Amino acid sequence: MLSIFLGGRDPRLRNAVEAVLGHPAPDDLAYTYLDGARAGPDELNAACGAVSMFGERRKVFLDGAASSGPPARKLIRWLAAFSDAQRNDPSADTADLAVAVYLDLGDRRTAARVKAFNALIQHGARVQQFGPLRDAEAVRFVRAEARRAGVTMSEDAAARLVELMTADAGLLASEIEKLAAYVGFNGEITERDVNAACATIGEHARWDYVNALADRRGSDALAVLHDMLALRTPHEMILADVTRSLRQLAAARQVVVEGGSYQEVARAAGAPPGRGRYLAQQARRLSDRLIARMYSEVVRTDGALKSTGGDKDALLEILTARLATRPADARA
Repeated sequence: MLSIFLGGRDPRLRNAVEAVLGHPAPDDLAYTYLDGARAGPDELNAACGAVSMFGERRKVFLDGAASSGPPARKLIRWLAAFSDAQRNDPSADTADLAVAVYLDLGDRRTAARVKAFNALIQHGARVQQFGPLRDAEAVRFVRAEARRAGVTMSEDAAARLVELMTADAGLLASEIEKLAAYVGFNGEITERDVNAACATIGEHARWDYVNALADRRGSDALAVLHDMLALRTPHEMILADVTRSLRQLAAARQVVVEGGSYQEVARAAGAPPGRGRYLAQQARRLSDRLIARMYSEVVRTDGALKSTGGDKDALLEILTARLATRPADARA
């Protein structure tokens, strides 16, 4: 059986590969792991055609298959022939072959490559795609990962973790491992546990960045942004931090306009009590119209990150400059 898995380097993809191959152990003599950067059709042919000394069905995993250019075209032709042979000659059905192709399914530039691998369906292959998680899907994924780690997790706690870490499967899976250890690998992860375990997140450069944006310190915000990009902080996480910061300011603005207290500001914004005064001060310096304009810039950048294929670093730099520019400077 030929199984093709398309998507980024994502725990969902790896879990699906292991499931289709029966969760093989590294020392399983019927299992062969091939690195796509070094292995091609010749190595695949040898691995799939080898006869197990115990007469077991072969299990072959090609990890990181070539996705473009002549190597990919040659590989697809071989995979089509492999799948056709399995369909037409049952006696040739001697191997389960899983192929992982790492592609950004949210980028239009990869559409032709995705289509090429999907064409293997007509040869009898099974193709699964793992696109970017949406928030609701991310919450379900988090709860499933918690069960995998031996703990349970409330829906509110899962939603809170997604809010803090963004809907990135790799980041979420990593945080679940930490939270499972935090609660002792048993019992339930609550929203309070998530907040407690992530308390130090406020010291992260990401918060220095959004604070610089809120204070309209453009040069400082750009400097922190460049540091984060150098450390390969995901672009989507940075944008999610900006969105969350604006949402807190919008909530704070509503409370401030109605004459609410700092404590009410903190509760409305879902922020720690000590941050209520800061948010209220920021909200007093902003108008509803300005907050709406800032939101529109974030929405525009989000669409560009997902669809244009442009330079993602440059898109965030432009957003930073626009959000950190004081209204008087912008008019000038």
